[in-house]
Amino acid sequence: MDKKSERARVLKERNALSTAKRGELNHALCSFLSDFLDSVKVQTIGAFLPIGSEPDISEVLKNWLRAGAARQVFLPVTEGKTMRFAFWDPAKPLKIGRFSVPEPTSDLFSEPPLLLVPCVALNKQGYRLGYGAGYYDRYLAACAEKPFTVGICFSEFCGLDFEAQTFDAKLNAVISDSGFSRF
Repeated sequence: MDKKSERARVLKERNALSTAKRGELNHALCSFLSDFLDSVKVQTIGAFLPIGSEPDISEVLKNWLRAGAARQVFLPVTEGKTMRFAFWDPAKPLKIGRFSVPEPTSDLFSEPPLLLVPCVALNKQGYRLGYGAGYYDRYLAACAEKPFTVGICFSEFCGLDFEAQTFDAKLNAVISDSGFSRF
């Protein structure tokens, strides 16, 4: 199946999830994400805040930050066709960037060693289906040191059957409402 058709199908299904169902799935996903973050030794992570019907991991990120003074979270900021990760202070207001993505206003940037990546869907090989603009693929291709990448996705949209393209970046793992698994 081609990515454009699969993206449209999955977004339609994900957007149609009831508020109760999305909350149930999100709660389970966040529980697994919290356990995962408690097990890693990094102090700096790249993450995202949700848009639309994406999983909302914001409370997990805030709790992770509160648990260690040296911990830092960086969120994506787009500039033209490129993306960087800017320091996020949950106490400071965000600006709305391209595609209605909430972005920090900080001038402190990082290439975090661990990256939590929003996914519309994932295929069986660990390739991500995003919104189609290619920001994460270009970012990962340009990294001096590739971070450990963890897709964040509801389980019913994992393991789908779509073909990756040569420029698509393979993720290392996924966290869903069913748990953590490596590719």
